[in-house]
Amino acid sequence: MSPEEFPLLPVTISFAGLVGIFVGSFLNVVVYRAPLGLSVSSPRSFCPTCRRQLTWWENVPVVSWLALRGRCRTCHLPISIRYPLVEVSTGVAFALVTWAWHGNVVAAAYCCLAATMIAVGLIEYGGQRSPLSVAASGTVAALVIVVVGAGVQGKWPIVVGSLIGTSVAALTFAVLRSIDPECRDPRGHGRTALLVAGCWVGGLGLVPAAVGAGLWIAVYFACMVAAWSRTRQTLGGGPGSDSPRLHPVVGTPLVSALAVALAASLIVKG
Repeated sequence: MSPEEFPLLPVTISFAGLVGIFVGSFLNVVVYRAPLGLSVSSPRSFCPTCRRQLTWWENVPVVSWLALRGRCRTCHLPISIRYPLVEVSTGVAFALVTWAWHGNVVAAAYCCLAATMIAVGLIEYGGQRSPLSVAASGTVAALVIVVVGAGVQGKWPIVVGSLIGTSVAALTFAVLRSIDPECRDPRGHGRTALLVAGCWVGGLGLVPAAVGAGLWIAVYFACMVAAWSRTRQTLGGGPGSDSPRLHPVVGTPLVSALAVALAASLIVKG
């Protein structure tokens, strides 16, 4: 659908980006609390250092961080720049999704999947295992939107594709979990993101799915080769010997590959 056919598309994209910024603020809470088994709804946001609960004006996405100059108002310790970066990145992701789906109601489902993928990725890159509940809740919510939204519009290929993709992903996840229940193999870290990927790719169509699959294979094996090379340097006393811990992107190949594949497949769809 071109801008002439849908003149409000630029406005819709901008609104989606704004919503994404606020969703990104919530994702920061999820990324911090979910791995610790804490509630993401209560208590209100607080400084992770001095534990003081933030006032509403200290919790405005991006703006509050800039106004406070990246420091807590009470303890004056730095607030990581990751927080506004996540908020802005989520806003960009929502705008991209809305553009690719031309403002269609299905865009809401894919925004939900994008937010879920961002949360899973950040948790995994932080060196923790992402709870299954994060990926499962986001995927189920997206599926509901797809079934209702695309179904009402009569776009059944999207509905069927999303359901099949999610089912295949769930089966793959179950197999991987049965083989490695504790997820000790680093190659399987972030496997809950498969649920997001299955729903995502299933509804895009054959060509975007093929492009995504090809990039997934390429990036996954590139990360594996980089990890192997870094490990050899570490064991051999080479340049990496003083830093045995792999870079998160390389050390979590499944998440990295899926992130690139999902973004590329969406752009091809658009």
